[in-house]
This record gives sequence, C-alpha cells and structure tokens, in this order.
Amino acid sequence: MRASDFLREAEALPLVPLHALLPEGGVLVLAPHPDDESLGCGGLLAAMAAAGRPARVVVMSDGAGSHPNSRTHPGPVLRELRREEAIEAAEELGVPAPLFLDLPDGDVPTSGARFEETVRAVIAAAEGLGTIAATIGLDPHKDHEATWAIAKEASRRAGLRLLGYPVWSWRHLYPAMAPIAPVELPAPPRGMRLDVSAQMETKRRAVMAHRSQVTRLIKDDPSGFILSPAVLSVLMRPFEVYLEEAA
Repeated sequence: MRASDFLREAEALPLVPLHALLPEGGVLVLAPHPDDESLGCGGLLAAMAAAGRPARVVVMSDGAGSHPNSRTHPGPVLRELRREEAIEAAEELGVPAPLFLDLPDGDVPTSGARFEETVRAVIAAAEGLGTIAATIGLDPHKDHEATWAIAKEASRRAGLRLLGYPVWSWRHLYPAMAPIAPVELPAPPRGMRLDVSAQMETKRRAVMAHRSQVTRLIKDDPSGFILSPAVLSVLMRPFEVYLEEAA
C-alpha cells in the first residue's frame, strides 16, 4: 500500500488512553534531533509525568545543522542553544533533562563501531523501562531512519517493547508540509492513537521552547530550517500515533 494510505489508516487507529497504550512500566523516547521528542511524543511524555510513571529522553544528534549559514550561531553556539531548548522543553513536559549523545546532525550512524556504541548507550538509558519509542523508518530523513535502526537493535538485544512514532512521515499524506515522492509499504499499520487532548497545552509549551526551530530567532540565515504552520498543524493534533513493527 502507498505510504499516504498507510498514514490515513494510522489516523483511524483506535484512540486510547495512556494505560491502554502502555499498561505498565516506563518509556524511553529517542529523538533524532532536539524538538522531535516534543513534536512526536510530547503528549505521551506529559501524560507519563502526570501519572507519576518513569519517562526519559535520549537526543541522538546535536541539531547543529539547522542554520548552516548563520554567523551569529555557528555550530558550537547552535549546539548549546538547542541543548538548552531541549532541557527547557523537558521541564515543561515534567520529565528529566534529556541524555544528549551529541552525534553530528545529519550523521547518526547506521552501522559500524559508532552504531554499536550508540546501541549500547540506548540500552543503558532504557534500564528499568519497558518500552522504547523512536521515529519510524518511513520518516524521510536519514537521522530519523538511523534512529529507528538503533531502536530496533537496542530493543531486540534488551528484550524491550518497541513503538514507532511518525514525524516527517506525515509529508506523504499532507503535501503542504513539503511534497515527497510516493513510497510503497508492505502492510497496513498496526498500533494505537494516544489521546493527548488533556496534554495539548503542555505539549504546545514544550514545542515553543524550541525557539530556534519555531521562530526567526536566528535572523542572519533566512534559508535556515523553521517549523512551518503547516507542519505544526499536523503535529499538534490531540492524538499521537504509535505503531508496532513500524515501517
């Protein structure tokens, strides 16, 4: 089936409360970049915190590539700013400050020694938790795809449940986010939609904490990345999708 149909069906998955999605245990959210944790899982993280259940975040890359032409925010400056934003977002969500792996933006590994090292770091971060949530491989960004590969290997080795959440995959269904070539998938989606209607204001504050990504805070690189209203309208809905055996 086409990715657009896959995602349309994902939007119709059962809408459930937290205890139906995660009956017990805690969750480790893997974010390819600082902000993916809030955009994709902000409702889940806020719900876990409100329920007094353990939730942690690992930020895979340093996010320093979003404004490559800025003189006011060269790589080291932007790296620190994005770290501060992610810490503020975690505070808004009520979860501990993320673990930052500081992999280069655009170069999260998919094989080799760095892949093995990253898998081990994820397994260590997931100690005592029952579930890993990571961006699905359908997300059309190499860091998101690599994060999914790392999550799959870590969950396999540690015997943890694995859930996939879409971020940029929604481009297949909503071209206003940025058109993308069609992709064929082997099966319809399996999973649930988490009802995050009660967490929307908290999620909004967490997303807005990533000021370098949602505003023109960095003024000297007009071609730099920014989350458009079209993107935010899709990602800031009162549900989040979590898939089993995600693409």
